[in-house]
Amino acid sequence: MTSFHSDKYFIRESVYNLVELSLLARMYEENCLPTSGNGVLNKTSLSQTLLKMKATEGKGQLRVAIHDTDPVGFYWNYDGNETLWVHPTHRAEGVEQGLRG
Repeated sequence: MTSFHSDKYFIRESVYNLVELSLLARMYEENCLPTSGNGVLNKTSLSQTLLKMKATEGKGQLRVAIHDTDPVGFYWNYDGNETLWVHPTHRAEGVEQGLRG
């Protein structure tokens, strides 16, 4: 586990459990897709994202940024695609660089 900013943030590899993957898939769907921001989540798309994230285990990278006890960002690299997202209130704190490794 990597920490920085006086232990304010922790960056770690995903543990690939259902709870964490569900949260990360929801963050991805709400913030990283062209349809994000319309307030409606497509349950089929959300399920597919969750399955893709699970398939990343052992084949790609999925890192999580934690602040206190909450995930505030993630880095996901799979099949040659790279996604980095950090909650706006935590940007410019070095979280992006920490997630990239």
